[in-house]
Amino acid sequence: MATDVIRISKPVRNVIGALQGSDPTMRNEWVVIGGHYDHLGLGDSHSLAPSQIGQIHHGADDNASGSSGVMEVARVTATNKQTFKRSILFMTFAGEELGLLGSAYFVAHPTVPLDKTIAMLNMDMVGRLNNDRVFMGGVGTSPNFRGWLEEAAGPLNLRLDYSDSGIGGSDHMSFNEKHIPILFFFTGLHADYHRPSDTSDKINAPGAIRVLSLAYEMAERVANEPSRLQYTEVREQRPRGGNGGGGSGYGPYFGSVPDFRDDLNGVLFADVRPDSPAGKAGLKGGDLMIQFDGKEIKNLYDFTYALQTKKPGDVVAVVVQRAGQTIKVNVTLEARK
Repeated sequence: MATDVIRISKPVRNVIGALQGSDPTMRNEWVVIGGHYDHLGLGDSHSLAPSQIGQIHHGADDNASGSSGVMEVARVTATNKQTFKRSILFMTFAGEELGLLGSAYFVAHPTVPLDKTIAMLNMDMVGRLNNDRVFMGGVGTSPNFRGWLEEAAGPLNLRLDYSDSGIGGSDHMSFNEKHIPILFFFTGLHADYHRPSDTSDKINAPGAIRVLSLAYEMAERVANEPSRLQYTEVREQRPRGGNGGGGSGYGPYFGSVPDFRDDLNGVLFADVRPDSPAGKAGLKGGDLMIQFDGKEIKNLYDFTYALQTKKPGDVVAVVVQRAGQTIKVNVTLEARK
């Protein structure tokens, strides 16, 4: 059977607001605060619920939480604008889900000089604060960040998990590639990610306010730091080979929700869906996976590429560490539904 496909292209736009800094000299430098406003619409190849493609994928956490967060930080910043010496660029990006298109376009066609852009703060999925934990990416891209974060997090009763790397599948990566210091605010993956069930009733609004308060304070510190932040390149080895030579997309269904800490040698499961292949095999939240199908797993990239080489129905041996014990189970992978 053959069919004709008509591709329709339409322009989409980044939405930008600017607030001029109060210092006559420092106002010529910029701090970007951003988050993407697109999601999956009715679902597409990025949906993790293929049987529900055609239903609205609401994207309340991914990323209505971050884009509304940009607007709220902008509102509060505008009421205190005299306290910000450098200028602030508030930006919501289009096309993130299609490959960071909006942020990539901006750094290629900037509306303010990139050499005057001293930092980028990105909020992507900040609406599901759990156990007071916030994942902070890009902490190693400037020597100022870690100390500032530790000082700011205490009064907010937030527990921060740090990653030095500026790599990651969100818009901060476009700025990191231009050697601009970045911070990535993220409250973690969950079972509703890229599914129609990512709805507004599941947003932890009081928790999101605390995350936004942290972002606001970091923006204020960056904007008022007397000396320009120094960019530090964080080298991180990542697997090569695209989809790993076998699968495509996300690969078959496994059923774990990873923790994004990168200070562990393995992949820590924040949660495991009980009715998933991993759950049926006895894996649990808190398990640290160190081996998948005979391959050593050092980080989330290793796991992602290993999973993409498999297909539904494959039985893989998984080795985890749990409460000081090493446990091996067999997991029968399934098709995504």
